[in-house]
Amino acid sequence: MKRNSDSIPLRDARQLFLNRQGLIRQAHFGRGKRAVVRAVDDLSYLQIDTISAVERAHHHVLKTRIANYVPEMLNELQVKDRKLFEYWAHAAAYLPIEDYRYYLPIMEGSAIKRKPDPVMAPEILRKIRDEGPLQSTHFENPEGRKSNGWWDWKPAKRVLEQLFLAGELMVVARDGFRKIYDLRENVLPNHIDTTRPTDIEWCEFLVNRRIGAMGIATEYDIGYIRTAIRQLTARNIKSLMQKSLSNLLEQEVVIPVTVNGITCYSHAETLEQLPVRSGTKRVRILSPFDNAVINRRRTMELFNFNYQLECYLPEKKRQYGYFCLPILYGDELIGRMDSKAIRSRGELLIRNIVLEPQIKITDQLMYYLGRGITGFAIDNHCTAASISRASPGLPGNLELM
Repeated sequence: MKRNSDSIPLRDARQLFLNRQGLIRQAHFGRGKRAVVRAVDDLSYLQIDTISAVERAHHHVLKTRIANYVPEMLNELQVKDRKLFEYWAHAAAYLPIEDYRYYLPIMEGSAIKRKPDPVMAPEILRKIRDEGPLQSTHFENPEGRKSNGWWDWKPAKRVLEQLFLAGELMVVARDGFRKIYDLRENVLPNHIDTTRPTDIEWCEFLVNRRIGAMGIATEYDIGYIRTAIRQLTARNIKSLMQKSLSNLLEQEVVIPVTVNGITCYSHAETLEQLPVRSGTKRVRILSPFDNAVINRRRTMELFNFNYQLECYLPEKKRQYGYFCLPILYGDELIGRMDSKAIRSRGELLIRNIVLEPQIKITDQLMYYLGRGITGFAIDNHCTAASISRASPGLPGNLELM
């Protein structure tokens, strides 16, 4: 029998969500590499992004949650310790290596949808088998001349990516931001289970992972990954995920709850964490690709915060700026900050900082905002920060520490 839906206040739902995201208390995941593994496991994925206006998203997300995090930790966990691997969640991501088997259905679907060139693919695999890990630049025309042969860089790079998405190649490391590929058998640890899950096992995993990472989730939140799966595999899994959710509800692995009249889903052990102990309020500057805000619809429903990353808009259509970062204060999203790290001179340039109109500006808020921005500047290896434009009341009151 399905359990009747309980109702919880919006703020409790928000705090459950932020607690699962590791954004309520300091050192939620601990410190060091173990904390990184725990963070990626609890978040279910860590999105990789190329934009470097400030620290790249995957490092930014971890630094927001782990005080002593440095990028070398992520590199070691992928390259040396083999605790993480790269593949697609809803976007390119670092994933827990123990979850590998649950991405096999996507790899199989991708291999069917994106069949690599039958001549080029075996040659690329042979070259990597003979020479070891390689990146796309190793397949450039060695004389730098235009060629119509298969060794052209662009076709070779495309096939490398197809073989990667099909699971025949894995990313063994990165050179700067360029992927280095190797054969799966050379990268995947021997103890990792590679048994293909049934479709229901696969989708129950996806449903449980999404709910576990968010603490509380709507059906839309749970299905947020479906678009990526459909794009990679041309496979619509909506009905399978709905059946999996229904199974988990019947088993009472998943519990229905109502928030603001919206049906949501959680785990019993998560609901037992209420009330969430929040500790001292602090300001955190989030990445636009942070797991906590990447789903813009959920951000609006939970925080009443209408957020859009404007770097993809023409300049004249931007309201706040090129790379606005959400500002989290306690359990509220209070504003956004358009910033860029000028690393050559160690300066964090804040081009615009805007608080939501309902936010009351107090001395306490100014204190924690100043501390938050200063910490963010230090995290980006900046020794100074300057503010070009700000909401009324902020320039004279905001002191960077």
